[in-house]
Amino acid sequence: MSYWSSLCTDARELASVLHDYPRVRYAPLEPLYLCARAVASLDVHLVEDLSTHWTWKGVVCAAFLCSLKPEKQYRTHLLSARDHAPHSQWLIDLAIGEIDGSAITAYEPHQECLRELRAVIEGIPTQRVPLRPGPKKGELSLLSSTAKSITKAYKVGGVSAARSAIDESPWKPFL
Repeated sequence: MSYWSSLCTDARELASVLHDYPRVRYAPLEPLYLCARAVASLDVHLVEDLSTHWTWKGVVCAAFLCSLKPEKQYRTHLLSARDHAPHSQWLIDLAIGEIDGSAITAYEPHQECLRELRAVIEGIPTQRVPLRPGPKKGELSLLSSTAKSITKAYKVGGVSAARSAIDESPWKPFL
């Protein structure tokens, strides 16, 4: 909570600089810029990816970002991920509370802070970060075996052989 509070304090004190982003950047506001870029890129695919493939850390990131951009479509993914982050279920509950627009008495100060952060972030000019989709479950084993052949090509023929192997592999779209 103290981290969120300090972000809110910085945002209040330096609001004039926030509106000039990305033309003017100020190091103490970098966490807010980062939140704004992440929220601008948030969609159901990113929430699903974070909440299923990135352990408890991804679930925590997804819940925090969903708190900053609460949309009904994220709710199911957060509920499904709840068991993957047993020590951070409160954050998931908080995000779901924000999505539902319901007050949670135990987390009222957190909700107030998140709402203030959300208002600040909405005022920062949007800088969307293009994200590439990660491999699907079926592609992972193929990519793993292809990686071995790329390694072998490198050992036998050096960098040029490895680059040729990559260009002809399923890895090409991910690099």
